[in-house]
Amino acid sequence: MRLAVLADIHGNLPALEAVLADVKRQSVDGMIIAGDFLDRPQPLKAVRAVQALDACVIRGNREDYVLAYHRLHAPDHWHTSRQWVGLRWLHECLDQEALDYIASLPEDAVYAAGGTAPIRIVHASPGSMTDPILPSLDPDAMAVHRQAGLLGLRRRKIGIHEALALVDEPVLICAHSHICWSQKLDGRLIVNPGSAGIPINGDTRAQYAVLTWQGGRWQAEQRAIEYDRDRIRAAYQESGILDIEGAFALAQLRAIETGQNVPRWLLSHCRSQATQAGVAESEAIPDEIWDQASATFDWHAAAVGEQQAWSGDSR
Repeated sequence: MRLAVLADIHGNLPALEAVLADVKRQSVDGMIIAGDFLDRPQPLKAVRAVQALDACVIRGNREDYVLAYHRLHAPDHWHTSRQWVGLRWLHECLDQEALDYIASLPEDAVYAAGGTAPIRIVHASPGSMTDPILPSLDPDAMAVHRQAGLLGLRRRKIGIHEALALVDEPVLICAHSHICWSQKLDGRLIVNPGSAGIPINGDTRAQYAVLTWQGGRWQAEQRAIEYDRDRIRAAYQESGILDIEGAFALAQLRAIETGQNVPRWLLSHCRSQATQAGVAESEAIPDEIWDQASATFDWHAAAVGEQQAWSGDSR
């Protein structure tokens, strides 16, 4: 029994197609998608591609944001502020069929195939779409998270022991961090397949994992696949999102091109400027501060992973 595990596609259709071609070569028996397939620059095509797969799919926070906006459960500033114009664009790109499909997906799931151990699937961590699980038993993996700025997030961070204590299944699939890793503890396994669409571990290849049932337990293999990034650059241009959204869409494209966490560094810089202007952490970043901070952002430092300051944000 072999399973392909994908996550964090983020609207990058060329990366998804490359991964699916490799999945076919691996002769897998099933597929898991652990959320965040929806995003710029190809939101509707990404939904359609995932919908067409015979896969176990859950929602991620990106899908939840669009649903909250659609159902009028979002904060007022999501409907008005420059910071959230990309979310409004995503919603406008989707038709009712896509919205209904997203709404039909669970927040988590258990994959159980006959004769194998059950697998719990979450997006970030059990009970949360945004609080990441950290590979706390592996110093090298933690160093990658530190370099990407994830250890400074003001989100609650979950260690391996705590994460496994929250589920009954012997295997836990998580995502959200865009960094691939796997760890074992007391005969149990946690796997983060990394990001198929926007990895931030310094490797620009599309990343996913393959689980193999062998010797009475699941074994994990991390895979990284080259793809034509000129196609995703063209998609960003042709979609119009770079003109509509500006800095954040460009930061996402730069992350695809460099494997660095450029969107987080941009948000950190914007939040820092807002804090200096007296804007509370819980408040939206005013448009004038967002525009000014975006204009003064150090794009070169972010693209080579040299950003130092870090603060949390609402995304």
